[in-house]
Amino acid sequence: MMFRAPRPSRIDDMRAIAMPRWIRKGYDGLTFFGTIITHSEKDAEAFNQRFSTLKNHEMIHLYQARSTHNSWLCFYVHYGWYWLCASLYRKRLKNAGYRLNPFEMEAYAHMNDLNYLKSIDKATGWRQYAQMTLEQRLALL
Repeated sequence: MMFRAPRPSRIDDMRAIAMPRWIRKGYDGLTFFGTIITHSEKDAEAFNQRFSTLKNHEMIHLYQARSTHNSWLCFYVHYGWYWLCASLYRKRLKNAGYRLNPFEMEAYAHMNDLNYLKSIDKATGWRQYAQMTLEQRLALL
């Protein structure tokens, strides 16, 4: 899947597929090289049939990948680095690596605005979160 994945700029809409073993409980979807991974076929159909706030959240990750040199690999390297750094706060916040990740912070901040992606070319809001200290990010939650 990752070797055949097109560059983020060549993807207009991500399709969803069911791969329940790839996704942890508590998460609804996961963006993986231009595909949304869900728990079940029913969830995948829901993602594919309508544009919801959850799909908007995952689509924001597509736009973020465009802003990281239009590369999935660069996106995941950045994502992993921010996740590792934020994991230092796991005693103070459950899922700190996820919740304090600048990419997730931007996606959660704009997931309810279904017009957000129409107003931007690349999602770069994550950069303002990345410039904050972990304490400042924690204070925003």
